[in-house]
Amino acid sequence: MKLRCTWAGETPAVHKPYRRRLACFLIGLLVSGAHAQPLELVSLKQDALHPRIEYNDTTIVSNLGNGILVQTGGNEDWPSITFRSIGKPWDLRGCYTVKVDLTNAGSAPLNVGIRLDNPYEKKEDAPQHAQGFEILDPAETRTVSIRLSSEDWIFEEPLNLVGMRRAPGIELMDLSQIDRIQIFVGNTSQPHAFVVGNLRAEGSVKKVDGSGFLPFVDQYGQYKHADWKEKIHAVADFKKAVALENEDLKKHPGFDNLGKYGGWKNGPKREATGYFRVEQVDGKWWFVDPDGLLFWSNGPTCMSSDFGYTGVQGRENYFENLPADDEPLGQFYSRSSWAPHGFYADKIPFKIQQTYKANLFRKYGESWHEQFVDLAHKRLKSWGMNTVANWAAPDLYLKQRTPYVANFFIEGNRSMEGSSGYWSKFHDVFDPSFRAAIQKNLNARKVESSDPWCIGFYVDNEMSWGSDQMSLSLETLACPADQPAKVEFVKDLKAKYDSIEKLNMAWGIGHLSWQSLLESRETPDVVRAGEDLKKFYVKTADTYFGTVKEELKTAAPNHLYLGCRFAWVNDASAISASKYCDVVSYNKYHHSIRNLRLPYFIDRPVIIGEYHFGSTERGHFHPGLREADTHEKRAEKFKGYVVSALDNPQMVGVHWFQYVDEHIAGRADGENYNVGLVDICDTPYPEMVEAIRKTSKTMYEYRLGSGN
Repeated sequence: MKLRCTWAGETPAVHKPYRRRLACFLIGLLVSGAHAQPLELVSLKQDALHPRIEYNDTTIVSNLGNGILVQTGGNEDWPSITFRSIGKPWDLRGCYTVKVDLTNAGSAPLNVGIRLDNPYEKKEDAPQHAQGFEILDPAETRTVSIRLSSEDWIFEEPLNLVGMRRAPGIELMDLSQIDRIQIFVGNTSQPHAFVVGNLRAEGSVKKVDGSGFLPFVDQYGQYKHADWKEKIHAVADFKKAVALENEDLKKHPGFDNLGKYGGWKNGPKREATGYFRVEQVDGKWWFVDPDGLLFWSNGPTCMSSDFGYTGVQGRENYFENLPADDEPLGQFYSRSSWAPHGFYADKIPFKIQQTYKANLFRKYGESWHEQFVDLAHKRLKSWGMNTVANWAAPDLYLKQRTPYVANFFIEGNRSMEGSSGYWSKFHDVFDPSFRAAIQKNLNARKVESSDPWCIGFYVDNEMSWGSDQMSLSLETLACPADQPAKVEFVKDLKAKYDSIEKLNMAWGIGHLSWQSLLESRETPDVVRAGEDLKKFYVKTADTYFGTVKEELKTAAPNHLYLGCRFAWVNDASAISASKYCDVVSYNKYHHSIRNLRLPYFIDRPVIIGEYHFGSTERGHFHPGLREADTHEKRAEKFKGYVVSALDNPQMVGVHWFQYVDEHIAGRADGENYNVGLVDICDTPYPEMVEAIRKTSKTMYEYRLGSGN
């Protein structure tokens, strides 16, 4: 973090008392100690192997000198090897990261990670673990890292900052007593082998006086206590940024090898149908655009000025120079009724500042919205991106300048009372309101349903399908007696078993009648009931995807069904999606998707609805779901991800999450990720722009000539 001292008169708007507080905070950083040398946490040497090891479906096959080769047995979903502390727990206070070098020694991709744990009885109100994981391709070695604090400094006394997924100046778990370090393999039932080496703590954190820290967000929504080249310091800087970008856009007007819809003019020609479709060409899946050109979708989500906001209610002292309600910038306050998690979940509705909109107003004046929409399309064309991805504003994507994906949530229908999920409960797909809700939502998308620029529809997002093929069925049985899904399940059981006595014998239960089963909310033994649970799970998934497919093809017969954007998924739900979706969608925050395949190598097209990489290098406290040390490395990771997708014969596109950064003070649910292609002041990240242009320039040629 590059520090910029502002107490010497450089920024007259900062009052003298505040300058003194700020000086104390920055001096605390400057005089702190240097980084420590790496500290070995566990000995993996042949002659001194850590003596306290616990095995969960794992075994050490061999010692490799400074590492160990571990084999998993294929009997557990989450096999692990755990190193217990010796004598007393590890005390990692003052350390910045824990890292381990991991190598995939098998022939299939491997989800492998590291986790630190406190004793369970220690500080029940504090986070008790921290973990990090990666997907490793066969023979790939990668360092998996856990950050122990949000910055390389912490406050001497906590400030109790709220409303952020990761706040500045805090330790991310209790580091004083770590009693176990676990290396695990995630969500697998197959044997795997991997190498563990060099398990260490790296870096040191500094303790600082936080008395001058607040406010820490400047009037433009940026981190106040750091500086970087593109940072906005005054309103005049916006005009300079506009001039610089206009010059850049004039120099890079776009690529001349693309057709009207962004398809590849120089590639193999297919039939022109007037709408987007999918087609397999020489073993690789592609979109085909309305003019019959091969099309591979690449673009950002959230192209809307509604993003880049933050809650201010109850946190007013976090922000410098908040405008009054009756000032021109006061128009960018509003009320939010969405907060599924975090500080604002019990404060609905609450006051927010739409900081990105305010900065667009500062940058472009009264015509800011028109300028925002026009520039968004110009940027995509200049960068070589060809898709307005999910969550975009309709008045932006309906301009018929860039192809887009549409979306809707199935809302207004009955959900399953016994279900649970990160975002919401699961739909009751057997209730008539389910189909009616789809029809209602599609009726509101009539323009998109006939627009040739619309590629297709995502429906819903990151639903909780469960980790196995029984979860939804168990949740159905936990519903009340009048739940249509439960009535349907019991009807199927009646048809199979004929009498309640036969079901009792099969499941090992003791209900007196079918009505008793309906009224019970207890769940059966999954071993004895497993066959029936799995069968009804498949019926539920097929009913979900099949009903959506039917209604989509009725309302929008020329458009593609792009799936539900899987985040939590199991084989059964993915297989069902492949039956009904034109393209199966995943939100995959990995470093590579080169080897991502549908279960059992089902050959259907796949699209990535979300991925990103972020850095805390320029005033962010949370990098997002995949971290890069610097913005240069962030750009490198972007290129690596896109190339891995181009190498995958099933992939028809990848969509970056998201166009504009999340606010550093957090959106309504606390997310405060550095995920934007442009920052909160609408300045593009130059490293990302260069990387996008470089990959876009040869994307089609590479796709046609590469792949597994």
